This record gives sequence, structure tokens and C-alpha cells, in this order.
Amino acid sequence: MPTKRNTGAFDFTALKVDWPMPAFTNWAFAEREDRMEAKAVASFQKMGNTMWSHAEKAFDDHMEFVSHRLHEDFECAKSLSQCVAPEQTMATLQAFYSKMATEYKEHFEKQAALFRESVSENAAAVEEINETAMESVGELGKAAEESLKEQKPATKTRSRNAASGKG
Repeated sequence: MPTKRNTGAFDFTALKVDWPMPAFTNWAFAEREDRMEAKAVASFQKMGNTMWSHAEKAFDDHMEFVSHRLHEDFECAKSLSQCVAPEQTMATLQAFYSKMATEYKEHFEKQAALFRESVSENAAAVEEINETAMESVGELGKAAEESLKEQKPATKTRSRNAASGKG
């Protein structure tokens, strides 16, 4: 546990660093920051909307499939109750299982296609977020440079005043 004598692992206040730290007082950065934030939030909202719309499509399709399969199962049971010979029973079951296997295959292919579509659309949104992040880093760099330019004249004035004894 950190105490006053024993600081925590992430306490960097004890480090005496002698490089200029930008103050980020430039209000123009606030406008840039707002634009970057709006772009990032819009991308995350797009991802969320895409995810929910694709999930809705997938669940609707799956519920429709389950309903259809349940109906087919009852129809098979009805058909089996009307069979009078073992050959007829085997033919009914064979037709039922063949159709069922085909329908399951088609359903899972359709679900996989929906999943791929969702992933590719969200990959595009992730790319937008990545571009926004890179743009944010660039804007932050520009703001830091502008802030340093604003501080340099003040630093020179302070050092001249200190040298002349006016400090």
C-alpha cells in the first residue's frame, strides 16, 4: 500500500522532468476535439445500429425457421400415424429427414451469410474509428505545437526579466 514515503507504482510526481509540457490552452483545439469526438461517436453508433439490425434479422429468420420446422415435425408425426406398412413408414421418415437436413443446411448458410455481412459492415465502421483516431492524434499534435509556440514567447520574456532583475 502506498504511503507518503513509499509511493505507488504509478506515481510519477517524483520524477523531475525538464521538457516543456504544453498547456493546451488553445481554444481552437476544443473545436477540433468536438469534431473528432462527434466522428468517433457516430462511428460507434453506426456499429451499434449495424449489430442490432443484423441481430434482429438473424433472430427473425431463426424464429421463422424454428416455426417452420416445428410445423414440419407435426406434419411428419401426422403422416407417420397414417402409415400402415413398414415400407411406408420408412419412406415417410426418409423423406422427412432428407428435407430436414437440406433445410437445416440452407438455414445455417443463410445465418452464416448474415454474420459475414454484419462483420464486414462493422469492419468498415472499425476502419472509420481507426481513421478518426489517427486524425485525432494528428490534431492533438498540432494543438501541442500551437500551444508550445504560444508558450515560447512568454518563456523568453520571463528569462529576460529574470536576467535583468525584474523577475
